[in-house]
Amino acid sequence: MHYLIANKAAAGSLPAGCRVIADGEMASFELPWTFGAPLVARMDDLAELPTLRAKLSAAGHNAFAVEGVAEPGAGQAVLVGGHIMRDMQGFQPYAAAVPAVVQRFGGRFLARGGTVTGVAGPFVPQRVVLTEYADAETALAWYTSDAYAPLLKIRLATTEARLVIMARSGALPAHMREIAATYSRAAASSS
Repeated sequence: MHYLIANKAAAGSLPAGCRVIADGEMASFELPWTFGAPLVARMDDLAELPTLRAKLSAAGHNAFAVEGVAEPGAGQAVLVGGHIMRDMQGFQPYAAAVPAVVQRFGGRFLARGGTVTGVAGPFVPQRVVLTEYADAETALAWYTSDAYAPLLKIRLATTEARLVIMARSGALPAHMREIAATYSRAAASSS
């Protein structure tokens, strides 16, 4: 099983057997998400990859696939992180400690550090995490928590990091968008 992360405009080009699991509004943190609003789809395998690659490349889309570790559940928010690794050894304390913090907030890994396959476009992260949360507020609470803060410092120091929180479908709650915007402004002014 794999998850495809593509720009939302690619939805009409997905092959049979590729099921969209998240395509709602997103809030971007850290470095800008390079290809606009994403969608996340579950793929049985990469058998359709050559056809998908040709279709998405011809249409100018960006997409990559990552090995999944769990089937999607009922969570209403998805967090997608895409990383270019700068210091894998320095990243190890983060990788060891983050599962406990994610679990503390009810998060569940759908993909975590599996093989990433470029499908189309220039952005192909070396490491991808896909986490499901009950709702967007819980995902944001995890990201902005005191428990995650020291781990976030490690992640940002050892990777070129991009992260989005997406609603499974539809809009993010208005108050969550404002909290995310405020947090992003504060993070930008402190760097």
